[in-house]
Parts: sequence; structure tokens; C-alpha cells
Amino acid sequence: MISNRTLIAKAAITTAALNTGGRLNPEQANKFIDYMVDQSAFLKDIRTERMDGPTKDLDFIGVASRIIRKGVEATEPTETAGIQTSKKQLNTVEVILPADISLSFLEDNIERAGAEDHIARMLAMQFANDLTDLSWNGDTASADAFLQIDDGFIKLAKASANTHKFDTNGSTDYKGVVFPGMLNMLPNKWKANKAELRFYVSPTVAEAYIEQLTTRQTAWADELLQTGKLPQYKGITIFPVDFIPDDVIVLTLRKNLATGIQRDFTSERVRQPRKRIIEYTMTSRVDAAQIVVDDALVIGYDIV
Repeated sequence: MISNRTLIAKAAITTAALNTGGRLNPEQANKFIDYMVDQSAFLKDIRTERMDGPTKDLDFIGVASRIIRKGVEATEPTETAGIQTSKKQLNTVEVILPADISLSFLEDNIERAGAEDHIARMLAMQFANDLTDLSWNGDTASADAFLQIDDGFIKLAKASANTHKFDTNGSTDYKGVVFPGMLNMLPNKWKANKAELRFYVSPTVAEAYIEQLTTRQTAWADELLQTGKLPQYKGITIFPVDFIPDDVIVLTLRKNLATGIQRDFTSERVRQPRKRIIEYTMTSRVDAAQIVVDDALVIGYDIV
């Protein structure tokens, strides 16, 4: 039996799929998104929504605590349970990925006919990497043409009045100061399912945390140094993401972070014989970042 990964790689991310002369059909678009998400550990971990249109509601429903009461015979309760609801919305913006491939390269490279398919897969992987980068670092007020596409989790978390901000004061003592301080700020109601909580950190912070845990020479410490396997903090997964700055850490439920990809993908492949290139142009609409429930997120950084 052929695995889904093989089907995606062979059927969706090839020049045959991209050379449609316009919009990818729904099946191709879904497989393209599948491939993108499959290549990104972060996009697989969070709530990545496939959107049929430019907007999508992100609904949260919860029940208030301490709602049971002592039953009194023949007496109707005077209070009823309150349902907590909140709604955020994903709103996509159009993005474009242009790429030129020289005909000379296609003729001379070692893969020959397979080069275009290889490049097509690389474009999909780069789309996923760029979306992850934008989801964290996006800032519509930036002068950078890439970052100004959309606001990312860091800007949203810092700007919200309802997220929790932990002042690291520049501390790099993750074990003794930063992680416990951030966890202490997270409301208890969000701590029940530790398996769903994440400390999203940069790779540098993840490596520094390992170093802090291996100051004592033990067999466990040696194993950490040799394997690089990340230990948890009080049952919470430490999740490194390449694009997070070293001075920012986010603690939240993994499905509390959402990104949206509209399935209306278009792809054009145009041969330009005079320029001796093949032009690839891919477009889609994305909402790089949205926090579903602000109260369930703590952001740690050096607050000036």
C-alpha cells in the first residue's frame, strides 16, 4: 500500500499538478496543503484551518466553574449554569510566490527531467516555512515587504489586553525563572491538560534549557547531551520553532494558535524562451495568525 506521504509527493507536488494553467482543483489544493503541513512540525501542531472562503469563525465554548448546587425538594434552582463563548475570525490576505527556473539549469542538472518536480516540492516546502515565519513575526506596520503581509502571534499577544505578559527582565534562567514564572501566570483552568500545553521557544532557548539541566553529571544528563532530546517542564512540552526570536517565549494550548489557508490556490507555469527561463507563479490567501482565547496565553519577553 502506498503511504499518504508518497501519494502527496507524487501526485500533488509535481509539475503535472502545478501546470494547470490557473486554479488548482479542490483535490489538488487539499493535497498541496497536506504536503505543506506535513513538512512543518509547527503547522501540524497548531490549528491549521483549510478555508473555503476569505473568512472563517473560530468559536470557543466553555462552561463556568462551581455551577452545581444542593438540590432542594420541590424547589426550582434560582441560578442556571453560564456558558462562556468567544469568537475570533480568520481573515485571509492574498500572497504570491514567484520563482524563475533557467532552462539551462533544467538541461544541465543531474536530475534532468526530475528537476522540475523536485523544485515544485521545494516551492511547497518554502511556502510552509514562510507561512510559519509570518505567523510568528508578521507585523503590518513593518517596513519589510514580507513581514507587513499580516500580523503574527507575537504582535497579537503583545497588543492584546487579555493575554498575560511575563517580564523576563532579560533572564536566561529558563528552569529557575522564566518557565516557572510564565506557568504561574497562566490561569489554573487552562492547566488541566498538560499534554496540550506548549512552551514555544527558539532552538537557542531549547538548547540552553538542556544545558541547564545537564550541569550535574548523571547518566540522564549524558543522554540529553548525546541525543538532544528535549525534556519537558513539569509535563509541558518544550517546542522549538526556527522562526521564534531568542528573546520571546509563548506558553499556551497548542490548538489555541490558529492559522488559515484558503484552498483557492492558483498556479501558472509559463515558458519564456527569449529569457531562457520558466516562470512559476503561485498565489493563495492566508491568515497567518490568530489567537483563539487570549486568556489562555502567556508571552514572556523583556518588557521595557
